[in-house]
Amino acid sequence: MTYEDLSRRRFLGLAAGGAAAAALLAACGSDDDTATTATTTPAPGKAAVKDFGGKTITTAVYAKNHASSMLEWQRFAPPGLTVKPVIVTAAAEISRLLAAGELDFGLMGYYNTMIEATTTNTFRAKVITMCSRQGIGLIARSDRGIKTVADLKGKKVAVPPPGVQVLALTAALDKVGLKLDRDVTSIPLGFADQPAALERGDVDAYMGTEPLCTQSVVSGRGVRINEVYGTPAGDINTAMWAAPKNLNDPDLLTAVAKMQRDAAEYLTPNGVNAPDPWRKLLVEQFEYSEPVYKAVLDNVGAVWKFDAARKAQFEGAAEMMLAQGVLTTKPKIDDLLLLDFQPKS
Repeated sequence: MTYEDLSRRRFLGLAAGGAAAAALLAACGSDDDTATTATTTPAPGKAAVKDFGGKTITTAVYAKNHASSMLEWQRFAPPGLTVKPVIVTAAAEISRLLAAGELDFGLMGYYNTMIEATTTNTFRAKVITMCSRQGIGLIARSDRGIKTVADLKGKKVAVPPPGVQVLALTAALDKVGLKLDRDVTSIPLGFADQPAALERGDVDAYMGTEPLCTQSVVSGRGVRINEVYGTPAGDINTAMWAAPKNLNDPDLLTAVAKMQRDAAEYLTPNGVNAPDPWRKLLVEQFEYSEPVYKAVLDNVGAVWKFDAARKAQFEGAAEMMLAQGVLTTKPKIDDLLLLDFQPKS
């Protein structure tokens, strides 16, 4: 049986057992007692690699989501380390499980994490590397003459609950002198219901997430408005956060950061999406159609390097949240980061 067969079976099994997936957390912690300091004999010219001696770690993943590079971690895992993906449904759930020590690593963006960091004394998770880019989308009806954000004046736009999407839309509207619920009517609507509302003509546009955005574009009903990436937050989507209990384990943090680098470079080498690995993920594992798979590659990407540009995006996002009244005080971005174990290249 190939690695791809095992990966697909493991993921589909988790997806089918959504309710049971959360229960896995209690039973499959980080197995600290089994960790060893042994190393494998290195090949000539290469550094020794730690053998983790049967250690299992958990990492969060959303069902059939574009930000799924974690499903490739096992492919690049060091000796003796097993990666167990656990399906979650929301960033708030990931944050809670990280804080409780029931999850080792989790992908989260900046929105909820900055709110928690400035309103509670319990947020201790830290970014160790990046995870994904893009993944959001402003989709307009293709038959209503909407080509730019400015064309939304007087229109109805479906928006999800407060989060990155609403923040980006509000900032994009502000750049052209428009305001949500003054010049543009917002229609509260969950992600899953947005494409159908656009199809029926109930709304003129929606601010959504992938792959639903691309499904609307492929159907011919929707067109993509890319100005939402022109905000100070740029194209940042999710970073990889480590649970507080793992922050003093340099060997593990180094291993995870390297796995994310290798997984990201497997899917998106040098910043360009590789068709074959993405097809295995999106078509063979997630069962998306070929047209959606091909089109969505323009609006997703796996990343790993948290560099000065990414930090500037985090800073920009914090400023946006302050300006829009989401935050009352700006977090110290450096306090959210632990990048010492990120590979240099």
